[in-house]
Amino acid sequence: MEKTFVPIEYRESFKPLLMSFLIKCLPESGRTLDLAGRHKYYSDIEKNFKGFWCMFDDEGVIGTSAVSELDEKSCELKSLFLLERYHGLGYGRLLLWQAIAFAAESGYERMYLESLSSSTRALNLYKKAGFTDTQKYNTNEYTDVFMVLDLKSLPSEDAASR
Repeated sequence: MEKTFVPIEYRESFKPLLMSFLIKCLPESGRTLDLAGRHKYYSDIEKNFKGFWCMFDDEGVIGTSAVSELDEKSCELKSLFLLERYHGLGYGRLLLWQAIAFAAESGYERMYLESLSSSTRALNLYKKAGFTDTQKYNTNEYTDVFMVLDLKSLPSEDAASR
């Protein structure tokens, strides 16, 4: 894997590249970007996320991952997206572990996520990382799979190295 494909903490200067990425990436998984509605949180990344990372190639953003806070002890994995042409190369795993490491280092005890049952590759990635099925924890009408990761049970070694 090339060393240039690493998650980089979001900066406001990335916004145009991020928006272009989302417009391209979301339809690959059957979604549509709705900045006026369900995706309005992308209008202010710093306000709506505790951590947000972008992965780049020479052309722009190829993947993202993020963490939002649910409460003092719980956070949520958000925006784990990767362009299809980069699937299967380990980049999704790097983005996932960036978010998990951040959450663990930030003192969260649990990380939740929501997904679609049709996202089989993503669900396999989450299960390999240790996520397990849990009850629905929000009112999102667009998702049908809910998972949780016990961050306290992670090995003490640097989770980002996985």
